[in-house]
Parts: sequence; C-alpha cells; structure tokens
Amino acid sequence: MYECLRGLEPARVFEIFSQLCRIPHGSKNEKEISDYIYHFCRELGLETYQDEKYNLIIKKPATPGYENAPVVVLQAHLDMVCEKNADKIHDFKTDPIMVLRDGDRIYADGTTLGADDATGVAFAMCVLEAQDISHPSLEVVLTADEEAGMSGIKALDFSKIKGRVIINLDCSDEGIVVGCAGVTSIRMTLTLKRGQALNNGKWAKLKIRGLKGGHSGLDITKERGNANLLLARIVSSLNQEFGVGLSSLEGGLQTNAICREAEAKIVYLPEQEKELEEKLAWWQQALKKEFKASDPQIKVLFEQSEPDEDVFLQEETERLLDLLLNIDCGLVAMNAEVPGVPETSGNIGVIRTEGSQVVVRTLYRSGLDSKKQYLIDKNRRLARCLGAEFMIESSSPEWEYKSDSRLSALIQRIFEKRFGKKLVIEISHGGNECGAFFRQFPDADIVCTGTQITGAHTPDESVLVSVVQKEWEMLCLTLEGMLEY
Repeated sequence: MYECLRGLEPARVFEIFSQLCRIPHGSKNEKEISDYIYHFCRELGLETYQDEKYNLIIKKPATPGYENAPVVVLQAHLDMVCEKNADKIHDFKTDPIMVLRDGDRIYADGTTLGADDATGVAFAMCVLEAQDISHPSLEVVLTADEEAGMSGIKALDFSKIKGRVIINLDCSDEGIVVGCAGVTSIRMTLTLKRGQALNNGKWAKLKIRGLKGGHSGLDITKERGNANLLLARIVSSLNQEFGVGLSSLEGGLQTNAICREAEAKIVYLPEQEKELEEKLAWWQQALKKEFKASDPQIKVLFEQSEPDEDVFLQEETERLLDLLLNIDCGLVAMNAEVPGVPETSGNIGVIRTEGSQVVVRTLYRSGLDSKKQYLIDKNRRLARCLGAEFMIESSSPEWEYKSDSRLSALIQRIFEKRFGKKLVIEISHGGNECGAFFRQFPDADIVCTGTQITGAHTPDESVLVSVVQKEWEMLCLTLEGMLEY
C-alpha cells in the first residue's frame, strides 16, 4: 500500500485502490488487472465470469433478509486514460502510477491518477468482499476499454445479467447522473505528397504548452484551448505570410481529452527569422487574451531543431489545414431544455504524422443521436472533398433521462436524510456505459454515481479523501436501503 494512503478510512477501499494503481491498466491493456480481480473473486468463492475482452461478471448472493429485494448491478470500468506531461518519463504499459497525497487531495506524479475509474472498481471489490454490508443479490460488471471506444461492453454477454436496477460507479460531479451523451470517435487520414526542403532553410519546432486540457465532455463548457486547433491556426498564418515548409504536426494522446500540448516542425528562410519571431510574439499575446480566463499559462514556443529531409508540398499543407480548420472542435450547442448542460461538442484529440500520412482523430458527443449523425456526415463529406480516408473508430449510444426513476428517488431520500440537504441531479455530457445498458434493457432503472474527479483525463487528475469517504458511505446506505425500493 502506498505510504501516503496508509491509515485512511475506509481502510479496505484505499488498500484495494492502491493495489489497482500498481497494476498498469490503460485502455486495451486490461488483461493483468482483469486477471487480478478474477482471482480475487474466485478466492472469495464467488461465481465469476471473464470473457475474451477481459470483461468480468461477478455474482454475490443476497444477505439474509434481502432475498426478495431486486437484483442490483454494480458497474465500473477497468481501464484508465493514459495522459502525462511531456517531460514526464513514464511507460503506462509497464509502470505503476506514482500516487501522492497532499492533505485531503490524492493525485499522481505527472500522470493521470486513474481514480476514473479505479475508485469505482475498488468500491465494487470491497462490497464483494465485505461481510458486514446488507445488500440484495449483486451482479458486478467490470468492463474493459471504456475510455477508448467501449469495445469491452460491446462484447459483453448481456444474457448473463439478470438485474434491472443498475448503479454505475463511474465518476460523477456533484451528485448523481441520470442521463448522458452518446459518443462517436472518427479517424481521418490524409496522404500528402512530400518534396525537398529548402537547401539553406532554418528548422524549428513550434510548440503549444501550458494549457489545462481536461475531459472533452465534462470540461467542454470551460472554453479551454485545444492545442491541436491552436497550432493549426498558427501554422496557417505562417504559411500564408512566410510560406514556411511543414514537415510534421503532432498533438494529443487521447481522443477524449482536450489536447494540452502540440508541436509542428517547420523550415523557413534565414532572412525571415526576425519577422517570424515577431509574428509568433503577436500570437502569444493574442492567445493570452483569448484564453486569459480559461488558460492563462498558455505558451507559444519557438525552438531551433535538427533538419528533416523533406516537407509537405505547399498545396498539400493547405489540404491539411483545410481539414483541421473546418472540423467542429469545442462546444457546438447547449441543451435547450436543461440549463447549463452541453448538448453537442467536438474535440480534435489526436494528430499524428506518419511519413506521408497525417492521422486526425476527433471525438463527438451529443445528447441527441440526430445531431451526432449530422456531425458524422459533415466529417464524411469534408473528408471526401479533401481526399481523406474516413473511418468511424467507435460509437456508443446516449442514455435518456427518466424522470420517474425509483432508484434516483431512493438515493435522493437517503442523501437528504444523511446529510440534511438535497442531492444534485445531473445530465452529463460525458459518455459512459449506461447508454449501452439502456439500449439493451430499456426498462432498466439506472443511476450513475461515484467519486467526483477533478482534472479528469489530465495529469492534474485528483480525488479527495473526503469525497471517497462520502461516496462509499452513500453506496453502502443505498444497498442497505434497497428494501425500500
């Protein structure tokens, strides 16, 4: 157990959370953590099923007196978003997360923490292990690859699940979530011709640094800068004014994280250097003004670099910029019925240069499937106009809000009785697996709850000890209260 977590209560929750943080479990790398939990549950004598995608379904009988209460499904995801600062040396495939604590705050050393969703998994494992918590029959469903396409839940054998009362233990914000957006990830690939670079040219790297980034759903209304989009804007202006050559453009690690860092490699004439530096100083000031509230630490860096052999032809660079500057990136529309809730958004999450190809991966979210399909069609047509390869990488359905949820009403009663105030009810712009359950079981009663995460999908990710304690208590009280469902 990490020393910084030793002595915290509930002790078993933090012990299991510590162990999960020591097991690498980025998206599509869940075998080790899935195997660990599989053996954990088998040693408890529980019926445990593991499929080829490393999803787990675990069943635990009701405690005495709860045999006639409805079966409850506890659901969480095994994977985490792997984001780190550019100067941090960390291999998410092999290295444990270095967990730190400052008073009430738990965080990681330069990487994402993975509390999204290791806290939910730890809660589920503690309930499975506990002998002192009253509860109905339980079905714990732990899925792989939630963060990078939801391929795990798409392969899940739903016929093995009997419960229709579902508590999703993914992150919440200030209360419980009762609806979420649908999500689609799109990949567009441009094949661009390259030519010889300037013989006497000077080479440099343009870098965007200092952005906060964040969750591309939960943080999208904060108007934070997207480094991929901002770098494309800068390169476009330099291309128009100086005719710079572009060798590569790189940015972002995950489609569901607002891009914090990006860089482009360019070549220019030596006599242009002073004017080019002046232009970049202008961009620095312009972006400082644009993002003075959301990203005050934004930096535009200009660093000399080793030369490359070739660059994209000018007309090919223009094709790339046409693509990047016409993708919907950021907030597209707010929910017309629920104040303060985003309806539709886009995020250019990842750009990679691979020789003559540039790969652009964008994530779209919407609470309305028709709006999501509209953005998909716009991108398909944009790709066709520019000669780019278009592919839908993944898609997940929205989860519709039900005003008559008995589970939501029960949790609200319990919360108000325990804490003496009303519980916040939210519709989330972040996608989660509740949409897949809703599609399979339209009559299911579903609520998403879990620990509030700050800085989700960024190296600033953190969770409060006090929040973990409160949410654990609420989960136990909810299970004990299922006789009143």
